[in-house]
Amino acid sequence: MTTINGGSTKGNNGRRSSARNAKTIKLEHKLLLTLGCCVTFLCYRYFFGGSNNDLHGTMMRLGKQRSDADRMNRRNGGILNIRRAMTDPNYSRYEKLQAHMILSAQANLIDVSFRYNGQTLEDDDYSGVIGRFCPLNFQVQKDNPPDSPMFRDVLSKSDGCEPDGDNVIEVDLKEAVTLAREFDAFAKDNEFDATYYNVPKQLQLKGVVFHESRCGSTLAANTMMAMNPVKHRVYSESAPPIAAIKACGELYEDCSVEASANLLRDVIYMMGRSNDPNEENLFFKFQSITTRNMDTFRKAFPETPWIYLYREPVEVMMSQLDVPQMRMANCVRSHTRSEMISRFVARSGYQPSDLDDEEWCAIHLATLCESAIKNLNDADGLGMAVNYHKDLVHDFLDTVFPKHFNVPLDQEAIDRVMKVSGTYSKNRGKQGEFKADSEEKEKKASNGIRKASSLFLDPSFHTLQDSRYNINNW
Repeated sequence: MTTINGGSTKGNNGRRSSARNAKTIKLEHKLLLTLGCCVTFLCYRYFFGGSNNDLHGTMMRLGKQRSDADRMNRRNGGILNIRRAMTDPNYSRYEKLQAHMILSAQANLIDVSFRYNGQTLEDDDYSGVIGRFCPLNFQVQKDNPPDSPMFRDVLSKSDGCEPDGDNVIEVDLKEAVTLAREFDAFAKDNEFDATYYNVPKQLQLKGVVFHESRCGSTLAANTMMAMNPVKHRVYSESAPPIAAIKACGELYEDCSVEASANLLRDVIYMMGRSNDPNEENLFFKFQSITTRNMDTFRKAFPETPWIYLYREPVEVMMSQLDVPQMRMANCVRSHTRSEMISRFVARSGYQPSDLDDEEWCAIHLATLCESAIKNLNDADGLGMAVNYHKDLVHDFLDTVFPKHFNVPLDQEAIDRVMKVSGTYSKNRGKQGEFKADSEEKEKKASNGIRKASSLFLDPSFHTLQDSRYNINNW
């Protein structure tokens, strides 16, 4: 378990109203002197009303009043200067409310991008990184995880959060993180009650899922949410972390692992800030390609447990290549832009011209598994290899969640997880129960898939099976 930068805000200390008013005045003076982001909450309390929902509603109403010219200017590259918006009287009320939304964790980090030829990533600093924020509707995922299994589903069901949406706010990420940390540290040091002062809390990063793809990772995300929808926040293949993890290149040719880890820490920090007083625990399922740069995550969060999900080679390849045109499968297309794949081919003794689509797919998957093996060995127990099978949910319930992620489960949590596991993990509102398909995939596999699996993917699969860090050895 990792508590990001200091843990959650303490609860109500029971002081009387006069003491609380005195603390408010102290807060006002401190913030006006330092131009810190606490002024956000002070102004909000005095001028905009009492609840977070009021703030969101006010922003929505003011947003509709913006002129077409102002909207166009925003979409043509203008970003919000948060500190100036909070201190400069010339900034509009709408822009001040946008700053409120970010610093109060009402608006969530939804994407990260880099200025063209303008970003700098160093071991302990960065610049030119743009953060895009928008108020997300996490409730749709909490209510029914299989209906909104991916981050993009939550995004599509959140008002105004499409790429050019009216509620999207672009800021300099470094400034946003600096101000957020400023306020969070001040609020913690002064023991401000999270509910009374509308102070965001920092969720505890409990566990992370890496995976080979098509091997039960979405089931893992859905069950992490179903365990306790009230207390859990789960990001399933969200955009910001992968941008940070891949920022320095597949082989860190553009900058160091320390530089990408520094950026990832800030990204996760912002995504782990919550204005929901009931939320406590934070989980991520990353995209499969991030496995190649697992070093970044481990450098950023050296004490956080993680798992790597993988699957029997023929089965995972059958899922990968189940597309109308095989050459368009993700595992095939990736070979044109991966130095890691090029090195794998070079040491195999083959020429690129010798390889067909099935073999390129197997090699792509093998590079993921080999990276996982290296990191499992280096992590010395923080990582766990978990093989897909039809009763995978019981591995989650019996070992991964309670023993590895250290999240206790009561009978109600188990019942919720079992209910979710009986539904196809990506049903998105359609009817249908989960049906195991491993035997069918084995029967239908072509000779080309079998040969490619045996030649390139079987070795890493068996190494994972025999690993001392495999779940079967716990």
